[in-house]
Order: sequence, then C-alpha cells, then structure tokens
Amino acid sequence: MLKIVDNWLNEDLVKYLENYFLYRFPHYYGHKSNDEDINSFYVSSLNTQDALNNYLFFKLEKTLNKKLQLNRMYINIQHENMTGSFHKDDGDITCLYMVTKTLADSGEFEIKGEDKIKFVQNRLIAFDAKKEHRGLAPNKGEVRITLAFKTNVL
Repeated sequence: MLKIVDNWLNEDLVKYLENYFLYRFPHYYGHKSNDEDINSFYVSSLNTQDALNNYLFFKLEKTLNKKLQLNRMYINIQHENMTGSFHKDDGDITCLYMVTKTLADSGEFEIKGEDKIKFVQNRLIAFDAKKEHRGLAPNKGEVRITLAFKTNVL
C-alpha cells in the first residue's frame, strides 16, 4: 500500500505549518531512526489532542478513506548529513507530510527496494509501516521537515 497525494492542504495552511515548525515550535537534537544509526537529527512530539493536530488527523482519515487510530504524531527536522537509517515503524500505516519547501536534488523519501520519492512541499505519503524506509538528508543550506502520523487501521 503506497499512496502519494500532492497538494494535500490549502495554501494558507501550508505556509502556516512551514513557518510554525521552522521558527516557532521547539525541537530537540539527538533522535535516531534506530539504535544502530550513527546519524542524529531533530525531533519534536506533537500533542494529538491539540485542535490543529486533530484537524490534520481528520483530514488524513478522509483522504485515505479509512478509520484509523492515531498512535502518535511528531516532526522530524533534518539538515545536511542527517540521513536516517532504514527502519520499520510500529502500527499499520505511517503517513508523512512534507512540510518545508520542495527540494530539487536531495531529501528524498526511500522505501527499501522501491523508487525514491522526491521531497515536494505539501505532499502526503501513506505506506505500510512494516516496510523499511528512511529520509535522506537535504543539501547544504536546506532543511527537510516531515510531519509523521503513526496509525493503526480500525
């Protein structure tokens, strides 16, 4: 199951989320994709009861046409040399929303053994959480922020 949805949110919300996560939301260095990972990046958990986050999850269920249980939400923030390692997620479906500006030649999302998916602002990717995947680092001077939804199908 792989679903890619471009232009997922309206333009004002796209701009709001980019500015909010880049400049106004605290994030913490030291997150790794798995225990063997040598690269760290920034992460911040989101309150799943927050009204905006509840709206985003509502929109996610509507987009996927599935009843889901939201286990957790968080943002990953990567700069140059912050490539994640291949890993699997808990739950059934992981969804990644690409928050920041489109990256022309870097920052792809990769599912092991499948094509790389370009990092395009306002793109939503839904995939089987049990497939190994990773986020590649952006080029120097760029930032890559993804909003992750970890879910179970009800």
